[in-house]
Amino acid sequence: MTRAVFFDREDGVFNVDIKYVLEDSSKFELFNVSKGYVPKQGDTIYLMPGVNIPRAKLKDLALNQGIRVVRDSDNANVIITGRATAGKLLNGSWYYTAPIAKIEEYLDKIDVDDYYKDNLRVALQSSESDNVYFNYSTKVSITQHVVTSVFTGASHHYYHIDDQWKELIEECQNKTVYDESELLAMINGDDAVTITNEVYTQLREMFKSSDKDNHIMAMEIMANSNYVESALYLLMLLEEYGHRIADCNTKNHVNFKSMVSYFGLRVRDVDCLDPDDVSKKLVSLNLLTTDWLNILLQSRLDWFITNIARSSTFSVASIVPTPEVDAVIQSEYRAEIAFDDKKPFLEYAIGANEVPEKIEEINQDDLSAPVLEELNDLGLEGPEGSEGPENDFNEVEAETEVLTEELVIEPVTNNNQINQTNESTDIDWF
Repeated sequence: MTRAVFFDREDGVFNVDIKYVLEDSSKFELFNVSKGYVPKQGDTIYLMPGVNIPRAKLKDLALNQGIRVVRDSDNANVIITGRATAGKLLNGSWYYTAPIAKIEEYLDKIDVDDYYKDNLRVALQSSESDNVYFNYSTKVSITQHVVTSVFTGASHHYYHIDDQWKELIEECQNKTVYDESELLAMINGDDAVTITNEVYTQLREMFKSSDKDNHIMAMEIMANSNYVESALYLLMLLEEYGHRIADCNTKNHVNFKSMVSYFGLRVRDVDCLDPDDVSKKLVSLNLLTTDWLNILLQSRLDWFITNIARSSTFSVASIVPTPEVDAVIQSEYRAEIAFDDKKPFLEYAIGANEVPEKIEEINQDDLSAPVLEELNDLGLEGPEGSEGPENDFNEVEAETEVLTEELVIEPVTNNNQINQTNESTDIDWF
């Protein structure tokens, strides 16, 4: 969060503003978020704007854990932020940037009232950033007066903090901040249902039904379950039946939205998940186990086999022949695959007498002199030969001319008539 100058030029007038900007346009983060929150007796919690936790359930949690939720961040020792918090506190737009030195050079060259120039210069002195932010029309004006080789060349989407939230964000920088998923994991209490394989099967049958009431009931069970112990099955239900969920208004109920938020998702995203996304979410929450990984593979085996080349969950470790090939070679064979810079190569093979070395792509320049001589003797020196394709073409053309000179044939024109002769042809004519 850096204090920076934003200005625009309109009809010879400068509109100058000071904003606190996130200078890295690729990031959308306000806090360093901690993990592993364990409520302690006497904790005071402040919920940042955008936190999506059912207040009724939060009240029950506070009573059971001996904690309090406060309205003033000054009185809190724990800050809870949510997925939607940054969107509530930040404004974003597209800007061009240039170093302050270039803007000062620009001010020296343009014909604008000194009042506006001085106003901008004063603002530049208070800037904590090395860059100044402006829109496209202002960039056009600047490029007409200043060499622009140091400009970004393209605009970027920058986020700046809304003035009403600046003080709150600064106060929370020195406090422990947790993501809302830390509370959502315990929000349904110890009595919440845990979705096991049996419950998962029942919920699948409910989603398969054409009755929307069954869909709504299944979503209620999911929303009120133990998120941590049910994580795999919840994600698999979202992945498999996201299209059903998207058609239900219940998806916008606060309880269901809280469950979806626990996995760092938005409700509108649940109908575009795949099995790789399931494993990614479990990894991000540090919940993936060997048993869950095996269940995911078994239930989505067809998908992983079809998408194994681009899967972020599994990679190929070995390859075996099909039964048809195995019947012909009549020996046990298995190829073990390894990866070098994410590219697969044959590490070794069981059942083969010899495994060739890894074949590398080489250029003509990498060939040694003996290799080139051997290729030349075989007539395989390369597509360009020793002197390139143009010289090869010239040589062939020259040889053709020589052959043409040696084989000059005088043309004979007899209008395709047969010469009359008195010689015998030894042919009996009928």
